[in-house]
Amino acid sequence: MSALRRHPQTDQSELRALTARATNAERRLVNAQNQLAATEEKIVAMNEKTSTTDNKWEARVKEYESRLRTAEERVKRERQGGKERINELEAHVAYVWLICSTRLF
Repeated sequence: MSALRRHPQTDQSELRALTARATNAERRLVNAQNQLAATEEKIVAMNEKTSTTDNKWEARVKEYESRLRTAEERVKRERQGGKERINELEAHVAYVWLICSTRLF
């Protein structure tokens, strides 16, 4: 009979132990889920921040590209204007040379 009495006690203690393990496992699961949710929120916040930063850099790059294009066009116009001015001055020098040479004779 004592063997029969111990068996239910063993079952009771084993049941309590298994219940405690299950409770601990559930608690760890909840903690892990909370950590996962917090990490996902951080990732979302970081992605938003990164996206904002990327947009700012893209805007800066576009601005610098625009400035570069404008400067290149300005240099091109100035070179063309310089060439035209050289032609005008050469024509004037030729004219003055012609006048001076005709007066000498």
